[in-house]
Amino acid sequence: MATTKPSGLRFSESLSGYLGRGENHWSAYEAGRAANLHARFWVTVHIPNLQAFMADPEHEASLSGRLTVAGMGHSRPVEDGRIHLFCSRGEGKRLLYFLPFEHGGQRFLLQGEKRLNRPKGLDAWRQMTTLFAEVLQQADGEEALLYRGVLRISLPRVLLQAISFRPLGTINPLRFLADCARFLRFSSREMRL
Repeated sequence: MATTKPSGLRFSESLSGYLGRGENHWSAYEAGRAANLHARFWVTVHIPNLQAFMADPEHEASLSGRLTVAGMGHSRPVEDGRIHLFCSRGEGKRLLYFLPFEHGGQRFLLQGEKRLNRPKGLDAWRQMTTLFAEVLQQADGEEALLYRGVLRISLPRVLLQAISFRPLGTINPLRFLADCARFLRFSSREMRL
């Protein structure tokens, strides 16, 4: 009896904002904006097996792409990045981003989270388009916080993200459309839980 090969999706996302030093993400964002310490990343999320992804409570997927952090190089490759979409943390859901990169022979990590707390209306838009980010230096098993701030995704970039979906593991257009519909239902449901 033949078994159906796994199929999934890939899609792209780009966020930008400012990172700096401050007591919290917003004060660091303001300090970074005043000093023009811009940060941006362009990544592609890869979900090769949509069924396994949805069954996993962490909803983990791999990321590839590039990032720019002021003073730390332009368009640095993201190495072995990952994302957790709609995982439970405390009383809410989180979208967790982990983007490792190198600069000057040293290892760094841009990590961030979108914080979802049963969003409705404009609150849903704000929470899904706001990433609280940090840059950590990694050495000898230790991590040191260098910068923090806020990155956002604009409406034009959301529209580009929506049309960036591509199939993985299938060339059947009906299966691809079915996978897109399953992923959108999953995302909509998880946002409300």
